[in-house]
Amino acid sequence: MNFHAYGSMLTHPYNWANTDLLPAEDKAVYKEIARVFGFKKFGTAIQTVGYTTTGESDDWMYSARHIISMSPEVGPESGGFWPPRSEIAGINSRNFDRTSYVVLKAGMELMVEGAYQRLEEFLQKGPRPPGLDDLVGGIPESLLQIRISNLGLSSSVGKVLHVGIQGVAVGTPGDGGLLLQDGKTQQLFAANGIISFQVGTIEKRSSRTVWIIPARSWQAGTLLTCVAEAASGSRVCHCSSSGREIYALPDSTISGSSKLCAAALGVQGFTTAEPIAEVPGVAQTRIPATTGFATTAPFFQIASGTTRLPFSLGQEKLMESSSLPGDLSQDTVSATWLLLALGITFVGMFLCLFMQSYVVPRAVARRAPTALDYERIPGLQVSRVEEDSDDLGFSPHA
Repeated sequence: MNFHAYGSMLTHPYNWANTDLLPAEDKAVYKEIARVFGFKKFGTAIQTVGYTTTGESDDWMYSARHIISMSPEVGPESGGFWPPRSEIAGINSRNFDRTSYVVLKAGMELMVEGAYQRLEEFLQKGPRPPGLDDLVGGIPESLLQIRISNLGLSSSVGKVLHVGIQGVAVGTPGDGGLLLQDGKTQQLFAANGIISFQVGTIEKRSSRTVWIIPARSWQAGTLLTCVAEAASGSRVCHCSSSGREIYALPDSTISGSSKLCAAALGVQGFTTAEPIAEVPGVAQTRIPATTGFATTAPFFQIASGTTRLPFSLGQEKLMESSSLPGDLSQDTVSATWLLLALGITFVGMFLCLFMQSYVVPRAVARRAPTALDYERIPGLQVSRVEEDSDDLGFSPHA
């Protein structure tokens, strides 16, 4: 990130060109970053600042090293390179968030989508999963499709990812459900309203899809999903809710995301998935370059609301997490302070002009006039000519 000012824009390669020459896959990456940044304009230099720039650092980093490099034009859209003091804190805060998001995207960036669909229609497209007829209470009417995506620029760490989902089974039902993934069927049980299982590594810009067949006694609630990477003794837990990603520590003594991460990692016997048999399934899929995801904010900004996915029949299309409105109140307050500052400035300038005829002569009267005073104050220029003579009475102009 090469910070520039000003204009609230995001420029990216190729800045020497008059047209957009980026490959579609990299263009999608920049589009996702620009959406999170919240800038109104993004693109090459000709598309943002209105001119081309040759020899620019972003172009070299991208061309020579294939680094996803960019130049955020931070600061207000107008107001120059030196914004008012009242706006500095907001500019710093917003760009700290943006920088942290870019750090996140360099690794694994979690995106979870889910939707319920009719089980009958699902079975028409494939074989009948083992254990379906043995579910307590009978065969349910619908199943939940979950797609776990890695929008980041690096593959996930470790041989497997630990997944915990809260909200599929509200409460602690004793009846088991089924998990379908990668051609296998696993039995699921809920512990404290949480189901947990494992999926394979997710390559960069790829996704994995699983299906959950709930027991009849399960009830749907507000979904929260956490995916934990574990390798060489280190654990990083990504959690997704309402399109936002947060980090959490796998501490089972704390409620919320931390407890869900502990369940995903199998801490204190939280593991709830048991393998049964194999059925044909869907393997890992690569995300198309044109896919647009509703990632709306950096990972550490925890959303106040969550995505509600009720049991809805006949809904086969994956529902993306709902995007949240931007921080409009902050912009409004900044604009108000800017107008107030401009008004105070104009009043101050008027008072200075009005008082100049009184203040300047009195300031000069307290000391000997300087050469600069003679040039600036018309009243002193006349007396200077009259007194410009030597002690012998000869005038230099004679």
